[in-house]
This record gives sequence, C-alpha cells and structure tokens, in this order.
Amino acid sequence: MAQTQEFIDEVMGFDPSTVVTAFEETNPENGGKKYVNPNIYKTNPANSVSEDGHYHSKVRVLLNPYDIKRSIVHQVRYNMRDDKGFFTAISLLSVGNKECPIFKGWKSLWFAKIANPEDPKQMIEDTEKKEWAKSHFDKNESDWVLVQIIEDENQPELVGQFKVMKIAKAILNRLLAKMNPSDPKKQKQPLMDYIFGPVLDMDVAPGPDDPNQPERKQREISYDLCDFDTDPTPIIKVDGTPLFSDDEIEIIDEYNTANNDMVKAKTAAKAEAAKAKKAELAPQVRELYAKAVEYVKTCAFDPIVECGYTPWSPELTTRVQAWLDKVTAMIEPANAAPVAARGSEDAPVTTAAPAAPAADTTFDAGADAGTDLPF
Repeated sequence: MAQTQEFIDEVMGFDPSTVVTAFEETNPENGGKKYVNPNIYKTNPANSVSEDGHYHSKVRVLLNPYDIKRSIVHQVRYNMRDDKGFFTAISLLSVGNKECPIFKGWKSLWFAKIANPEDPKQMIEDTEKKEWAKSHFDKNESDWVLVQIIEDENQPELVGQFKVMKIAKAILNRLLAKMNPSDPKKQKQPLMDYIFGPVLDMDVAPGPDDPNQPERKQREISYDLCDFDTDPTPIIKVDGTPLFSDDEIEIIDEYNTANNDMVKAKTAAKAEAAKAKKAELAPQVRELYAKAVEYVKTCAFDPIVECGYTPWSPELTTRVQAWLDKVTAMIEPANAAPVAARGSEDAPVTTAAPAAPAADTTFDAGADAGTDLPF
C-alpha cells in the first residue's frame, strides 16, 4: 500500500519535464512461424473496416504504473540470423548503456584501422571491415507506451484492454510537445494521466496505391492525422464499462472546469475563486487517483518487461556470442563459410544460406503551488 501511495504522489504531482526520462537527452548508440505478441496493439490500415480505408480508433496513452519515469520505453533491437534461423535481442543501448556486446562488436569492425599501403606508418580506415559491419549489423530503434483501447470498430473485442503500442514518431512528437512545451507560457498537458488525460484519436492512413510499387501501401503508412483530444477521458474497465460512477465523473469535470477557469481568469478574484474550488475538490480527486492506480496495477502489465531491455537469458547470451564470434571474424554466421584472405583474386563469394525464420520470441521493438495534483 505504501508503494501505491508513493506512486499516487508522483502521479498527482506530475511534471512531464522532470519525471519522464524521454525528455532527457541521451546519445546511446517456433516452428518456422513468426510469433505475434498478443500484448501489442497494432493499427494497420489493412485491417480497417472504414470506407476511407484508414484505421480509426481511440486510445488512452498511459503512465507506466510500475515506473512512472519510464513511461515512454525506448527499445534498441538487433536482428540477427545464424545457422538456426532468425532471432533478435534487445540491447543495453535501450537504457543508454554502451556496454552491449553487440554494439561493441560492431564498433570493433566499424572503427577498425589498417596500415596505409603507401605509408605503413600511417593508419587508415579498414573499408572492408566497415562494409562487412554495415551489411551484418541490423539495428532497429523504437519507442513504446502503455495504452488502453477506448473505441475500436476494427477490433471491438479489444475495447477496455491494456496493451503496449509502438508510438509513431509523428505521435511521439505531438505528445512531447504538449506535455513539455518549449514555450513557458503554454500549460503542460498531462496527456498520460489516468483521470485527466485525453484520448488519442488514431487516424492511420495507408500509403499510396502504386501499381508499380504495391509495397508502398504498407511501407508508407502515415500517422500524421493522429492527434490528442482536449477533454479528459478517464480510464475505463477492461470490459469496456466505466470505472468511475456518474458522481465521480462529475467531480472530475468540476475539477477540470475549475482548472480551466483559473487558467483563463481575467481577474485575480476569479483566479482565486477557481483555485479555492480546486482545493475543495482535491481530497476527493485524490481518492479517485487511488482507485485508478489500483485498477491499472491490477489489470495492466509493465511495458518495460514487454518491450524494454531486460537481462538476456543464458540461452540468448550464448547464441548472441556465437553469432558475434563469427561475424567479428568475418565469417558468415548462417553457413560458417570463411571469407577468403585479403587480396585473393579467386576469393569465393560467400553469402548467408537461406533459412526459414525461427520464432521471433520478442516482437516486431505547471503544477499549482501548494497542490500535488497534475494541474
């Protein structure tokens, strides 16, 4: 219970610019069937039931109930292939740690030096190793958030469920700009708040119909039309019904109205009256936060565990190291055929042997003075 109260204190004193680490600047570098993680929410226009072909839905982007400071989970994943097939590993780079063995293996090739044939005393870039590294290290970066589906006619069975969603760059930029605006005169918006956060209107457009390049329809999916609403939309139950009663919703609306009145007040007297109304409602709102936090922690999972870095299993560690041993020795990891010595005119061409992918066991990865409420 103490941990829950501590979390409520964090939520109710929410300041996105200080508690969400995404605002911190970092520079980190089975069976032949693809595994589909059921905890991932996908909004592919190919599954749209709308006449316009867009994927329309409404979701709530939420704070991580297990670690509020890591509510936006960054993922750096390496895709690899060996003689057993395709596999992936989420890198330590995800948390800004450059001790990732894969990253270090890449550096050993990318920054390799050799003696200059024209001047042996001078070291120059080893272009062969650099090209090898470029063709063998496949790194993918993405950001993930916890969401609750509020409306979705395309997948109605998902309404109310908590999922993780890869957040597109266009949406992430909007979220960061609204939660932590560069203009100090603009109010920070608690978009990920369980009670006062608004819905994110998903309007995901397919790429263009191009007969010459049909792959563009999937490859050029656009999230530019997605945006956040303005009205608070509290979380709901996993069965799609309201979590809060009508009376509780009225308290939420009154508190939100008082906040808006305070922000827009033309006179000091009106601002003070609105502030007093907020102070009057604050204890009741705090109780609603306790209810929301307990519900989310009961029904949702930790997005860090789902899509962030966690220590590798012994099996994955062994497999990654075996792959690195071959790649850093410039041996094709899928067929173990060595590259011929430098300068050999009849060097054999070696390529990775075709292999059916093995199961991918990861997945496609200003508060008011004197109050502790989000605004």
